[in-house]
Amino acid sequence: MEKHRIIVIGGGAAGFFAAINCAQLTNNTEVLILEKSNKLLSKVRVSGGGRCNVTHACFDNAALVKHYPRGEKELRNVFSRFTTTDTINWFKERGIELKTEIDGRMFPTSNSSETIINCLMKEADKLDVKIKMGVDITEIIKNKDNTFTLTANGGGSFSCNKLIIATGGNAKASAYEWLEKLGHTINKPVPSLFTFNIPNNPITELMGVAVPFAKVKIANTKLETEGPY
Repeated sequence: MEKHRIIVIGGGAAGFFAAINCAQLTNNTEVLILEKSNKLLSKVRVSGGGRCNVTHACFDNAALVKHYPRGEKELRNVFSRFTTTDTINWFKERGIELKTEIDGRMFPTSNSSETIINCLMKEADKLDVKIKMGVDITEIIKNKDNTFTLTANGGGSFSCNKLIIATGGNAKASAYEWLEKLGHTINKPVPSLFTFNIPNNPITELMGVAVPFAKVKIANTKLETEGPY
């Protein structure tokens, strides 16, 4: 019997979660993750000051989608199929307990992002999800039989029956030109979650600290925000 292949582009949290579920819910299917860097789940490692805020204690989907101004409409259907409660239970079934902090963020009780990384890596390994790193996909061709041919930087190529793209964000719209060629429309990227690199600065001692209310302003700019942190 022919073995079908699903390829997931991106070795981050979304890519791993997609690959794990594909491997678990399909039969006779090889699942392959392609990651362009030499690191897996790198953003998970630094998320939440190294503690990984897995989800948020908001159990009303109508309220939850309001926090995604550019994807509210699309995420209504997604959250109706897999809720915050489903996320909590998914990790609980794998021995990971989450706790809720005063601002609603939910972390593993271990307070370590390595707990989440180890869980995802272990699950992928158990389901025989294949992983290739250092593979930068530069072109995707959809064939007449609805399969896909992927070309990587350096000349390598891959083929698959189904394709999931979980490459994450990028500051430049030009980074998505290879997706535009498939017929997708790319909205101009805007800043969202990001990290500060501030070596040898006392502010690093605040990593992971949550408070009921704070106001932050960047000097000599109009940029400021307030709320629970």
